[in-house]
Amino acid sequence: MSITVENLTHIYNKGLAYETIALEDVSFTVPSGEFIAIIGHTGSGKSTLIQHLNGILKPTSGEISIGDIKITDKRVKMVDIRKRVGLVFQYPEYQLFEETVYQDISFGPKNLGLPTEEVDRRIRKSMQLVGLDFEEFAERSPFELSGGQKRRVAIAGVIAMEPEVLILDEPTAGLDPKSHQDILNMVEEVHRETKNTIVLVSHNMNDVAERADRVFIMDSGKLVKSGRPQEVFREREFLSHIGLGVPQTTEVAALLSERGFQVPEILLRADDLISFLAERLPAGGV
Repeated sequence: MSITVENLTHIYNKGLAYETIALEDVSFTVPSGEFIAIIGHTGSGKSTLIQHLNGILKPTSGEISIGDIKITDKRVKMVDIRKRVGLVFQYPEYQLFEETVYQDISFGPKNLGLPTEEVDRRIRKSMQLVGLDFEEFAERSPFELSGGQKRRVAIAGVIAMEPEVLILDEPTAGLDPKSHQDILNMVEEVHRETKNTIVLVSHNMNDVAERADRVFIMDSGKLVKSGRPQEVFREREFLSHIGLGVPQTTEVAALLSERGFQVPEILLRADDLISFLAERLPAGGV
């Protein structure tokens, strides 16, 4: 499912003394099935932007289309948007409320008015996608699970809606390193399995570099740059100027280049840097 945003502007408290321009004339297109990442410092407009993509916020001006539905049209029903666009907020486990994992994941599909058999199929499928064994977890209380498992349950509840666009706002915030990696691997698995469009908001440049097809940079409510990770993270000085960094691998490669190593123009992944160094270090190490 494609996303088209045209001249999107959002002003909080418009007309009041403390009005704030959160988004200003933002335009972009995301083809169906693409995995994009949105980065930017705190207050850059990332969260405001993604809340427009499933109709939580209405723009001050501009238009948004999800596939063939213009969601800024006042005649569009919110249920039609929510069927297509799923949004996972930061710390989604705080929104768990049912007695069992099964009941919690079933909440969204039931609200769509689906038959019982279809709700059950979706619950089982979403649990499989997020790596939760049905027999082990379906009847357990979500409040007895670990932090990473709770987050999987919360994400499964959104996936069970079978959205064609899945938006994740800092999905690994507050998790330990293993759970952090597990959640991202799960997101990639969902993307491979469903071929949906993914919008990932993240402060972790390593995660963005390793997974995104394209990166969008927000600054002061504006979309200031977009491109493939190789293009975006080449701009170290620009990123630093707006309060962002580059992946650790890219930083190490740049330092090596400054010390005379003939490093490829851009290295994004740790494996690529390790391979590069292994080829150039003498046998037996340094």
